[in-house]
Amino acid sequence: MFRPLVLAFALSVSAAQAATPKLEAEPPQGMSDAEMAEVVDFVVGNAVFALYHQAGHMMMERYGIEPAGGEQAADDFAVMTLLEPRSGAGDQTLVDAVDSWMLSNHLTASAGSDAIGLPDRHSVDADRANAIVCNMVGSNDKDFADIADAAALTPAARANCATSYQSKRSLWDNALKPMRRAAGAPLSVIPVVYDPPAANEVVELTILHDNKVLEEVATRLANDFTLPQPPTLRAKSCGAVTSSYDPARNEIVLCYELSGYHAELIVRDIQAR
Repeated sequence: MFRPLVLAFALSVSAAQAATPKLEAEPPQGMSDAEMAEVVDFVVGNAVFALYHQAGHMMMERYGIEPAGGEQAADDFAVMTLLEPRSGAGDQTLVDAVDSWMLSNHLTASAGSDAIGLPDRHSVDADRANAIVCNMVGSNDKDFADIADAAALTPAARANCATSYQSKRSLWDNALKPMRRAAGAPLSVIPVVYDPPAANEVVELTILHDNKVLEEVATRLANDFTLPQPPTLRAKSCGAVTSSYDPARNEIVLCYELSGYHAELIVRDIQAR
């Protein structure tokens, strides 16, 4: 999934991003191919997480699945989808989501009075980042021991994470059981659309399109679920740094501005090393 793209990043921050910490974008100078690949991986990982998060909202809003927790419940859907079955790419996507909060939090803390906060309510915050870590550790404390150590989770906390994860997993599994696609059943057709980007968002479109981000998520949802009215997955310019589920249009939307924001976060981190 993570195919490196050697691109000339010239990511600018539009007026639509006024609700984010201020980022004075500059084209990266002298970045290696490995660093450029890291930028692409980070953007792709956070895009995939955002799409599964919004798919969780779709399950709750359109199909009446109501686990408690709002944004964290949508995160739980994303985490469980990425962890089961386990894959290196899924693990890295979750790490990218947690890192997006860490980098955004660092930027906000260093920006002083100019920092307004996270892009929107769907962005990973401290509580949700901790919950993602807890879910990862709770799913397999041995495989994610290094993450548990980095988060300074005590043995008691790790045990609590395991109990919590199994409880949430059971809740989602039971709620989704009627929608699970039976073996051999036809696949739902989930359209994917990459809208033309604004002039300063061509790089974001290129990363998402060339790495088939929408296609990856659409394929997984179609393989896992029989959806009576399948959603459209759309990437577009939104005028805001966000992602969303639009119930009126039945669309899961990933905004190019959000991918630009994630690109800027990781570029700044690389340049500061």
